Amino acid sequence: MRLIVPAVCLPFVLAASQVFAQQVPRVQLTTPEVEFSEPFDQVTAVRELSDGRVIVADLFARAVSLVDFRTGQATAIGREGQGPKEFAFPVGLVPLPGDTTWVTDLAQRRFLQVAPDGRPLGTVAFPDEIAGMGRVKGADAMGRIYLQGSTFGGDGPPRDPSELPDSAPVLRWDRARKSVTPIGKVKLVTSAMSASGSAGARSVMIRQQPFSAGDDWAVTSAGRVGFVRVGNYHAEWSAPAPRAGTPVAFTPVPVTDADKQEMADRQKDRRGALMIAEGGSPRSGAASPPPPPSPPPIDWPTAKPPFVPGTAFASPEGEIWVERSQPAKAPELVDVFNPAGRLARQVQLPAGSRLVAVGTKGLYVARTDEDGLWYLQRFKNP
Repeated sequence: MRLIVPAVCLPFVLAASQVFAQQVPRVQLTTPEVEFSEPFDQVTAVRELSDGRVIVADLFARAVSLVDFRTGQATAIGREGQGPKEFAFPVGLVPLPGDTTWVTDLAQRRFLQVAPDGRPLGTVAFPDEIAGMGRVKGADAMGRIYLQGSTFGGDGPPRDPSELPDSAPVLRWDRARKSVTPIGKVKLVTSAMSASGSAGARSVMIRQQPFSAGDDWAVTSAGRVGFVRVGNYHAEWSAPAPRAGTPVAFTPVPVTDADKQEMADRQKDRRGALMIAEGGSPRSGAASPPPPPSPPPIDWPTAKPPFVPGTAFASPEGEIWVERSQPAKAPELVDVFNPAGRLARQVQLPAGSRLVAVGTKGLYVARTDEDGLWYLQRFKNP
C-alpha cells in the first residue's frame, strides 16, 4: 500500500467573487495535502482522531476502517454481522470525547462502541424513546448524542403514503441523566412509498423524492445546534443563544434531463438500500415476507432547493457547512455560515468530489474515479 503525497501542495485558490448580491469570498480547493491510495466503495462518514488518523465508514462495502494517512495503512474495525462486536448497516460515526467513536448501525438500531485504538468494545441500543429509525447526527463535548426523530414510529412503517410525516423533532439524548430532550423541529424532504404483500406479511419501500426541499442541521462540540432552513434560506442557532441569520439570496437551479439521468444511474446501485419487512417468518411457520415492491413513482420538481438536504456539517470553529444546489455535473459548492448565522464564504471542491467531514486537521473530501470508486483526501482548511 502506498501513500500519495503531492510534490507541490497548493491547497486552495482565493477567488474574488460575489455570491449574488452579497460580498462573500469563494475559495477553490485544488490540490490535497494527502490522498489515501486504497479506494472505498462509498465513504459514508469520517471521524477525525486527535493524532491525525481517521475512522471511515463504508456503507456499500459494509465495512469500518481505521485509516492512517502517514503510514498508508487501513485496519478493519469489527465486521458485518449481528454479534456484540459487529454491525449490519454502518451509516454514521458519532465522535465522543477522548477519541471514542460510536458506529451508527441503523438496521439493528444500535451503536458499536469503538476504542481510540480501533478496538470494537460492544454495542449500545438506541434509547427506548427513539422509535423507528432515527437519524444520528453527532455528539457534544459532554457526550450527549443528537439525533433526528424517525419518519415513522415504533408501530412500524406507515400503512398509507398519507401517513408519512412532513416534519421531525431534533432530540438530545443525555445518557448520564437518562433523558431525551427536544431541541427543535425540521421540515422533512418529501418521500413516497410503495408496498407489496398483505397485512400479515408485507414489504415496504420508502424513497425520498429527488430534489425535494427539506431543512438540515448539525451540532457543534459546545452543544449548539445549527439549523439550515429551506423556506427562507438561512441558518439559525439553538440555545443558549438562539439567533437567526440573514436570509441568503439564491437563483433556483432548474432540474434538467441531465439531472434525471444522473439520478437514474445512481438508483441502479442497490447496495445502500435498507428494506423493511413486516410479518412472516419461516421460523414461526408463517409465510415469508413478500418480494420487494416496485419503486414508488417519481415526482420531478421544476427546480432544486437552495441547498442539498443531509449535507450539513459543523466545524470545530462552530460554523455550519452545507452543500449548495448546483447544475448536473457541476463541481460541489459549499456555503459556510459563521456562528452568528451569516453566510461567511463559499468553498468549491474539485470536480467529482464530495465533502465528507470538517476536522481540526483539515477538510476531508472523497473523490470518485471513472469506475465509481471513492478515494479519501485531506485538504488544508482555508
